[in-house]
Amino acid sequence: MPTPVEKALAYLEGLEAERQAALALSEQKAEEAKLIKARQEGFRAALEMLGREATVGNAGSEFKEARRRRARRPIPQLILRELAFSGEAMTARQVAKAIDYIPERTEMTLRRMEESGQVHRNGRDRWAIGITTIAQLNDAPVTADNGKSTTTVREFNETPSLHPASLPAPRRSRRPAAS
Repeated sequence: MPTPVEKALAYLEGLEAERQAALALSEQKAEEAKLIKARQEGFRAALEMLGREATVGNAGSEFKEARRRRARRPIPQLILRELAFSGEAMTARQVAKAIDYIPERTEMTLRRMEESGQVHRNGRDRWAIGITTIAQLNDAPVTADNGKSTTTVREFNETPSLHPASLPAPRRSRRPAAS
């Protein structure tokens, strides 16, 4: 029968063996951590090449763009303005090109606008502005591209046109013919 001192020594030897195993395991974990950190640095370098900045927080990795994002453009309003000012029915591709937007998303937006009655499609897949929308546009402010000039469509429509067809015909003088 082992004595209490022998039992204590055996227990201490067992604890030392566990400590050595834990140290070996922690060395392994430290190596793993170094490898993971090297991978992270590689991915960060790749993201910087793409113009993005990586941040690591409590909830994991989150990506944010390094440069400021452009403000979201009001695509439905741009479509309505383009259709109103063109005065003609346009294909979805023509509208997309005019507002500098993706053709597929322009088509999707046009369909949504059709459901709400803002635009309608004729038989040749051409889109035109709805009659009720024109009335709404008459009181809506219109801003120039530089953002400085603001007027309403009604004021714009009341401005006299300078198109040659809208100007009065020139008067001809009636002088007697020279004899």
